[in-house]
Amino acid sequence: MSRSGRTWSKALSGTVFLAVVLALPWILRPLKSSAYWTHILILIAIMILATSSMRAIFRTGELSLGTAGFMLLGGYCSALLSAKVGISPWLAMLLGAIFTAAIAALVAYPFFRVKGVYFVICTLLLGFIFLYLAGYLDKLTGGWQGFQFYHISPVLKIGSLTIAFTTKTNIEYYYLAVVVVGICLFILHRMEHSRVGLVWKSIREADQLAQSVGVNLMAHKIFIFVVACFFTGVAGGLYAFHVHALSPTSTPANVFHFFTSVYCLLYMVIGGVESFYGPLIGATLFMLLREWARPLSEYWPLVMGGILILVVFFMPKGLAAFREYIPEWSSKLRRLLRQRPTGTTQP
Repeated sequence: MSRSGRTWSKALSGTVFLAVVLALPWILRPLKSSAYWTHILILIAIMILATSSMRAIFRTGELSLGTAGFMLLGGYCSALLSAKVGISPWLAMLLGAIFTAAIAALVAYPFFRVKGVYFVICTLLLGFIFLYLAGYLDKLTGGWQGFQFYHISPVLKIGSLTIAFTTKTNIEYYYLAVVVVGICLFILHRMEHSRVGLVWKSIREADQLAQSVGVNLMAHKIFIFVVACFFTGVAGGLYAFHVHALSPTSTPANVFHFFTSVYCLLYMVIGGVESFYGPLIGATLFMLLREWARPLSEYWPLVMGGILILVVFFMPKGLAAFREYIPEWSSKLRRLLRQRPTGTTQP
């Protein structure tokens, strides 16, 4: 296919995908559980942004398991500014993301002084520090019991359309999440496919070689870490104004707990680390699969682990590169079918 043909194909695919995303709430509306599935779709959008932010850091060769902790910072900061200070949710969400980025900037330099598993441990422990601070600062955050903030007035009206922060699940908030996440992903996509994105890839592939040609490793790593944490804070703010009740309790159902960071890692790996669309595919498919397989919820870690092993062994590039493996599998299948049975003698 020619270059122009590929461009038209991508444009058509993108248009169809966008049309489906925008039509999903209306497709699900006839269902009795449409509100619940709208809630799930909003959570999927939030987790796609969190996973994409984790992948942005991984582009420089470092893996962060502090995603849940930075989501907690963005969520709590946004909620407290809106519920206790009276700031508009729009501004509170932005300030929460900026606060998250500021904390990331403070810890980035000492964290990037170490590499590999030590960096992973540092980000993991930082997430737990944020979690326990939210639990013990009960006068500010409500402690382990958390706090609720349902009485927030709508702040945006466009004709008959009202973006409401007062209800837990509504179609308007779904579109808000899609627009906010879409803008964040667009920025990440443009950064990845720019010159600076190539520099980040060179750092991951051969950091010493990149440094020898003048690349400032520390500056680039700190920059993408701060940017990624900003978008993670946005994800936390979207979650906070969606559920209207925050708690740092240590349960797998809590999005601010360590399990969220692990799930983001699994979504990234299963979807495809090398592809920008890997987090979209991984988070969407496996969050939907988890809902459909809810009767098997106690076996979900086993199912997730089994799928991960299969993907790592048979599709190392993830589900995003599924088409690349079809010719290989077809070739192996044809060779297997053509192979003669062994142990037989010719007459």
